[in-house]
Amino acid sequence: MSTSAEPRRPSPANMPARRPVAPVTTFLDLYLFGIDSSSLHAHHQLVAYGLAIHADADGEIPPQDQPRLIGLVHDTGLHAGQVAVALTALRQRGWIRQTRRSDRYESADFRLAIPAQLEPRLRRRAAAHQSQPTTTERTTTDA
Repeated sequence: MSTSAEPRRPSPANMPARRPVAPVTTFLDLYLFGIDSSSLHAHHQLVAYGLAIHADADGEIPPQDQPRLIGLVHDTGLHAGQVAVALTALRQRGWIRQTRRSDRYESADFRLAIPAQLEPRLRRRAAAHQSQPTTTERTTTDA
């Protein structure tokens, strides 16, 4: 009798190189497009995705859904120190905002943000990316 293996937590190693791009219609879609196309470290991107799964379409994370440090550790599989470094990097680069800067990460509330200088460029790139026709490669040789 065999039992199924426990599902593994996501890690930067098993993140796809590029996610398929969905139409950018909300702030959250634009945020995810920006994170996907950024040059952020993989751990930082993983923490950004961890926050994004708790956010609504406007980038707000309701108080009852705030993951806090321990929730992000559980969601990402990273160590608390790695999550703290990623949160600091995301905050410094303008990808998240901390509601009260005096709060420690264990109790801080966050909101998703897009760096002001990047938003117009991201919107143009997302629009250009959507207007390109998608091509599908042929994977079989039989016609």
